[in-house]
Amino acid sequence: MRCKDIERLIIDSSDEDLSQEELNAIEKHVARCASCVRFRDDFEKIRMGIKSMPQLIVPLDLAQKTRLRIRTELSMEPAATAKIDQLTHSEPIPKYVWAALLPLIILTAILIVPIFKEIRLDQTLTFRSVVALTLIIQNAVMLLFAPILIRRRHWKKQDIRGIPMDANAT
Repeated sequence: MRCKDIERLIIDSSDEDLSQEELNAIEKHVARCASCVRFRDDFEKIRMGIKSMPQLIVPLDLAQKTRLRIRTELSMEPAATAKIDQLTHSEPIPKYVWAALLPLIILTAILIVPIFKEIRLDQTLTFRSVVALTLIIQNAVMLLFAPILIRRRHWKKQDIRGIPMDANAT
């Protein structure tokens, strides 16, 4: 096993019971790997240090005051939370984009259907098959990235608050 696998098993051993095979693998690896010995010892020191730390108890009134203040601030700024929601939720892709991509999808289907009969794994590809596969890959990539690029362009036109960039200039 690699050191990375052993480190993962060492970390897992603190949270769950490992099988005897996994424990043997750790011991066998640690017997010949100084780096993993240091990792195991350091991890154990950290774990014991965390266990020995006193548990902080948050006063009940502090927790209640904090929750009340958060609710108050959120209710006072519904416009701000609405703007954040608008920025975090993506807008649908415009219909004209789908209208432009639809002919591409149809053309791809028309070209590919007859050629699929020709493509077999046990034979070399013909020029026609290579062209069809290239079209499939090209169109799939375009269909995947077109909506992403449109959204990205839309986001670049706005500042962090969702206000159009040219509106800030005036």
